[in-house]
Amino acid sequence: MKTTILSVVFLLGMTITRAENGAGNHTANRKTSTAAVRNILSTQLPARLLTPIKTKYKTYWITDLHKATADGKVCYYLTLENADQTLKLSTNHSATWQVTTVLHKDVASR
Repeated sequence: MKTTILSVVFLLGMTITRAENGAGNHTANRKTSTAAVRNILSTQLPARLLTPIKTKYKTYWITDLHKATADGKVCYYLTLENADQTLKLSTNHSATWQVTTVLHKDVASR
């Protein structure tokens, strides 16, 4: 998950840089985009994002949580697990989580 997010952020930064370089002199007054991705604790989530996790996903535990910041915009990426499945959720600028991936665990291997 860390590698995927870092790769996406890196590619996003490269795309923005190339787009700005291709704009010629129009970019002289713009700042260059920098993105930061870091692990955070669930206690560092805003209450508007933590409350739905505690209520809707109370049978899951958090295995991964990232905060990505680019151009003053913040996005969160969350991985939840229980005995049966792994969920990956994300949010950007809203109080709602979107489920991006659902992985069902193999019951036969238990």
